[in-house]
Amino acid sequence: MDRIRTGPAYAAAACAAIGSLLLTSPAPGAQNGGDAPPARNEPRFDDRIVPFPTWSKTVADNGCPLQANPAAYDPDSLSNRSRIPFWELIGHVVGRYAARDILDPPEKFAKSLEPLDPHMRTLVLLYSLQTGMGRDGLYTYFYRRSGQHAPAVRDALHAAGLAEQRAVFTKAMALFGRTYPSDTELRIKALGYATPSGKLNALDHSLLALSDTFGSQRGWIATIVAYVNRTPGLWQRIESTRTKLSDAARFEHLSGALLAALDFWQPHEEIRQRLAALAKPERTVLLLAAFNDEFENGGVRQFFYNAAGSVAPEIQEALADVGLERQADLVKRGIAMFQAPYPRDTQHRRETHFHNRADWTDWDERLSVLTNEFYALDGGPQVLRIGGDLQIQGGPGLRHAMLSFVRDHDMLPC
Repeated sequence: MDRIRTGPAYAAAACAAIGSLLLTSPAPGAQNGGDAPPARNEPRFDDRIVPFPTWSKTVADNGCPLQANPAAYDPDSLSNRSRIPFWELIGHVVGRYAARDILDPPEKFAKSLEPLDPHMRTLVLLYSLQTGMGRDGLYTYFYRRSGQHAPAVRDALHAAGLAEQRAVFTKAMALFGRTYPSDTELRIKALGYATPSGKLNALDHSLLALSDTFGSQRGWIATIVAYVNRTPGLWQRIESTRTKLSDAARFEHLSGALLAALDFWQPHEEIRQRLAALAKPERTVLLLAAFNDEFENGGVRQFFYNAAGSVAPEIQEALADVGLERQADLVKRGIAMFQAPYPRDTQHRRETHFHNRADWTDWDERLSVLTNEFYALDGGPQVLRIGGDLQIQGGPGLRHAMLSFVRDHDMLPC
């Protein structure tokens, strides 16, 4: 299991942007995530909970050594737990600008980039292209709101010296007519996938063919890194941020690298062995991060419904190990709502307890109430500070505890 990470700056900005601004339906191959309950007349407290973004102030010098020279992108760098890949440094620098591409219309977006120098502006647009792509590559980009900025991205491809890619991109734009529609709804309507039947038309097939030629979202990471590498001033500016990353930003890479090392859909015995192979501090962080990812996205019910719920007993222990005894007790109460022995197999757990995902029963209600109790700890949402880092979260205290733990165990990557 692997993830393309976009950097904490992009994630924090996107957290505020994502919602009704996202597409009404996914492009071919897109995956739906999360576990949303059906519409209800009486809103519950946890229906109103959203993940709070984390803001991290840069530091003067975190002591991390800089790279001496540019290096080609190595896909394995994303899973390196001690060294932050150059790709994530790029996201840290430009993510906050690129995240505006789903919020701002072309003129406003272009205006926001004017203060940047030409090389940085080009990089933002290339990054916007890469993050706008999905499993179907360029097809997904034109289906999404990011596609409204295609003319600017086309010019950025030229500025970056990517002539072949620009030619393919230009052909893709031309499929939508003589005048490219910046309006996302107009582009979507032209695609057969968006029709009730979902049957692909000639435009869909042509665009998918060009997508194959253009390259995948993951492949474009190497292309963008190569552009920065051959632009000395830009490379130096990006690399210099390594020493300025806050502890919270460095933790984001560590947790992501650990999570990428384990597929919770595997048989439990394999999961158990993989966890046992990790040093205990790494195992603790992985388990807490797995729980927090599900919890912040959809609460306690989503955690138990999804694959990470297979290690609920281990997560209970990890919470207690970092001093979150009350949180551990809440997870223990959730575990007690399932038949004994606790069902490790996710599909079995779903079939025997959740029945139909769309149905919201009294049992689901009682499980979901634990989310409210998590957020009610210590009076609910609060501002947490560690040094220069600022985090806003509810009573769970999970992010604060994880960051303190990795600091105490000298686990932060450089």
